[in-house]
Amino acid sequence: MLSHTFDDMKIKFEKSQSSKSSGKEEVANYLVRSRGFTRIHLTGPLNAETATADDGSAEVTELTFKSAKKILEYITPRWRTNFVTTDVASPIDLYLLWKRPFVLVVGIDAPTGIRYRRYCIKQEASTKRALSLEQFVDIDDSVMYTCESPPTGVQTVDSLSLGMAAAALAGSSRDTLAAEMALRAESEPQPLLSPIIRNASDAHELNLKRVLSSANVSIANTFPTQEGLYQYLDRIDLTNSERIRPSWDTYFMLLSELASHRANCMKRKVGCILVKDNQIIATGYNGTPKGITNCSEGGCPRCNDGTPCGVSLDHCLCIHAEENALLEAGRGRVRNAEGVVLYCNTCPCLGCAKKIVQVGVKVVVYSKGYGMDKLTLKLFKEANIVVRQHTPPTLSMEIGSP
Repeated sequence: MLSHTFDDMKIKFEKSQSSKSSGKEEVANYLVRSRGFTRIHLTGPLNAETATADDGSAEVTELTFKSAKKILEYITPRWRTNFVTTDVASPIDLYLLWKRPFVLVVGIDAPTGIRYRRYCIKQEASTKRALSLEQFVDIDDSVMYTCESPPTGVQTVDSLSLGMAAAALAGSSRDTLAAEMALRAESEPQPLLSPIIRNASDAHELNLKRVLSSANVSIANTFPTQEGLYQYLDRIDLTNSERIRPSWDTYFMLLSELASHRANCMKRKVGCILVKDNQIIATGYNGTPKGITNCSEGGCPRCNDGTPCGVSLDHCLCIHAEENALLEAGRGRVRNAEGVVLYCNTCPCLGCAKKIVQVGVKVVVYSKGYGMDKLTLKLFKEANIVVRQHTPPTLSMEIGSP
């Protein structure tokens, strides 16, 4: 199984005490006890006291590192081993780890009231004085919304590029000055962060709250008991390797979901992918034909009137995602190619099903159901078309987020 490094981005409420109120330690313990993960720790100004198992964590064979870079150096050649940590507090450190293809980030949160009650119970058990709710919220907000400045590095410019640029812009003194300014700008420190936060302002965006919303998996830990949380983690199959590297079915289903975001139909967003030998041959999404006003801009009166599903379909101007994909591919490319698979994020309607049968597609994979599923599946069965429903494991996939 692929290696996973987990982090829930909830750090301590006080400098010397790690906050466990969101449940991150319980999730880490679950992975250690039930899934055979190895616990690793990060020490530093914010994590100086987290290298000891003060909560009864199961058999911690302590692997403690002074920086996220050192963690990365250790786990990279050991990527086939499963590791878990809850100590990465800095968004910068988290992105450093996140760029590796074997790292999975799990965000764990819970309502403030629940977290405060958990905190108070633990403080009572340790005979420590608890913060007031107002103090708790103030510290929590400062932790979640405090921003870091992105690191920078010098972008080098090779001598050949310098010479070419200078020669190209040396026509006048003004051009020479412009060339010098351009070259100086190129050598200025540039942000070294992942493109995922390229549009983020270091003054407002680079904080734990934003990172939490971008986690690969988000868990709302409202469970009153450890058993309930563990059962939920089993049910969602938290350690499913597809969360690290999707199977072909998951990959193409996610691409069909991505295609659906181009849809302009007012009724629903549907995306479709036609695949041959794991290569995409056509894509489609639903909406009005080319040159016609988009449905979302009033182009289809039937959809804009809120007509119920399945009613007055003969007056609908929108082309379905499956139809668009089939039209893009052309009948010849589908019929003359064995093994073409149609992926659609929604089960095809009966009208599209007839066209799918006619062009010769032999395998259909869909995710969400539709009102005509029974009729569609009956037709596919008679036409000897293999149909399977595939819903990818829950992934945090915010299309278009920076």
